[in-house]
Amino acid sequence: MLAPLAALLCGLAFGAVLAAITSSIEGDEWLATIFRFGLVPLFLFSGTFFPLEQLPGWLQPLAWATPLWHGVDLCRSLATGEVDPLLGPVHVTYLVSVTALGAALTVRAQREKLLR
Repeated sequence: MLAPLAALLCGLAFGAVLAAITSSIEGDEWLATIFRFGLVPLFLFSGTFFPLEQLPGWLQPLAWATPLWHGVDLCRSLATGEVDPLLGPVHVTYLVSVTALGAALTVRAQREKLLR
């Protein structure tokens, strides 16, 4: 029952970060670059389709640092009922922190644009 809330939190984290990025750029020519070199590799290497243990050792810590891995792992654990009591709160805290940081950067970028 809580998996949709975890998915919503993951979406908020991504939305806040992307809003901050798009608020700080001038034109829309960077959007394709952001998707091609940011979101697509993030989607492929976050454990969504295959376990992270199949990735090279140097790529695993990079995948653990992404918000999508936290969201996917949290949703998976909630859906299967195997929530780790230590890792579950870490996932939620990480996603809330990313959301707050992205929102703060978005407000700052928008404020700077309005004051120009």
